[in-house]
Amino acid sequence: MDKAKLGKRFEGKVAIVTASTQGIGFSIAERLGLEGASVVISSRKQQNVDEAAEKLRAKGIEVLAVVCHVSNAQQRKNLIGKTIQKYGKIDVVVSNAAVNPSLDPILKIQNSILDKLWEINVKSTILLLKDVAPYLQKGSSVVLISSLVGYNPPPTMAMYGVTKTAVLGLTKVGTG
Repeated sequence: MDKAKLGKRFEGKVAIVTASTQGIGFSIAERLGLEGASVVISSRKQQNVDEAAEKLRAKGIEVLAVVCHVSNAQQRKNLIGKTIQKYGKIDVVVSNAAVNPSLDPILKIQNSILDKLWEINVKSTILLLKDVAPYLQKGSSVVLISSLVGYNPPPTMAMYGVTKTAVLGLTKVGTG
């Protein structure tokens, strides 16, 4: 994708994208950056954020790379704090982090896996929004990434689908 061919809808904006070193998250960060945003990417591992940042910078994108496991309160606060320290604001937050560690039917999922699914896919999304809310201004955007399986989960992704249905619910209730 050529940066020169895209519009500049996000020129001067600062965007945080969680779980953004590969896949959907990386593509979201890349597109925001190509359209002019300074992007803050994050992932659980330093090597992953460093490699992704290098790829984005090679395309002329302004990037801040921060290690952040979204279920870790201190790491979430660090992600937001470093963003404010470097850019002074946050205009866009994309909550993309999610896990699916089990293909078991709902009634056979281990309690620890059930806890992990709720912790990462639902609770950390809410806590991220709580942490970032004081820095969002009128006109800021919050994007919560759900999944088609949130509408019709297949048996092998049943509990993951339930958590993504919860994320769809979060988009309906807003932050009021």
